[in-house]
Amino acid sequence: MKRLVITIFFAGLLVSGCTDETPFAPSEDDLVVRAYLYAGEPVEDIQITSTLPLGSQETVAPPINDAQVTLLKNGREYVLVPSAGDSGYYHYAGSDLVVESGDEFEIRVAVNSRQVTAMTTVPFPPNHVQTSSTELLLPDFSTRPGPGSGIGPGGRLDDSTRFIILNWQEDATALFYVVVENAEENPEPVSFFSGMGEGGMRRRLVFPPTNHNEFRITLADISYYGKHLAKIYRVNQEYADLYQSRNQDSRDLNEPLTNIEGGLGVFSAFASTAVEFNVK
Repeated sequence: MKRLVITIFFAGLLVSGCTDETPFAPSEDDLVVRAYLYAGEPVEDIQITSTLPLGSQETVAPPINDAQVTLLKNGREYVLVPSAGDSGYYHYAGSDLVVESGDEFEIRVAVNSRQVTAMTTVPFPPNHVQTSSTELLLPDFSTRPGPGSGIGPGGRLDDSTRFIILNWQEDATALFYVVVENAEENPEPVSFFSGMGEGGMRRRLVFPPTNHNEFRITLADISYYGKHLAKIYRVNQEYADLYQSRNQDSRDLNEPLTNIEGGLGVFSAFASTAVEFNVK
């Protein structure tokens, strides 16, 4: 199941930053919605939790697995079901729900007598995405420097071996993030990673949001040979607002931005453009 690996410090902002004078300390009964839609992808990244009590030593909020979660698009309701495990995640099990750029969605979450709602619009993907190369040639450290080794005169790496540059049309009002993943069924590990064990092997990397229109994929980002996909996601405004407000000065603490009516969290949507490159 797809998970967006960008840390949102709901609990941290609401617990670790609070003092006795904090005016917005959360109730244990507050509902926290972390719900993301992706254009062209299944609906499966919807999580419902409660909040942590003030002073709690826990770092993970208690999941809620018995919520009634419904998405609405063009007046039609789509009922979500709990995902496997005690996770608080929900997904849509049917095949008739399509998420497309420009779609407006509403989410409704009910737990006993509590109900929260939110709205979002699916953004359009980044425009004019280009890559400096479709091939990343890793140096062969088992051979002596020379033609074909990827190592130039003086033992320095050729530019072609060091990075691939992605760029897209600039949009000063938007945030973007990049996902790099190996697309091979049984990928061959890069030799200098093979002894690191599973913890050092990374088939999928998600990078923090940026307001720049350029991104470099470097040798340090690659653990396997073969076909890779780089996806550039446009971040919707409500997520951008939340992300930009995640770090707060304790001397000027404000409640984290949220677009959830009656609760906390964020309901947002993303759209991506993908490019391929090969690691050799």
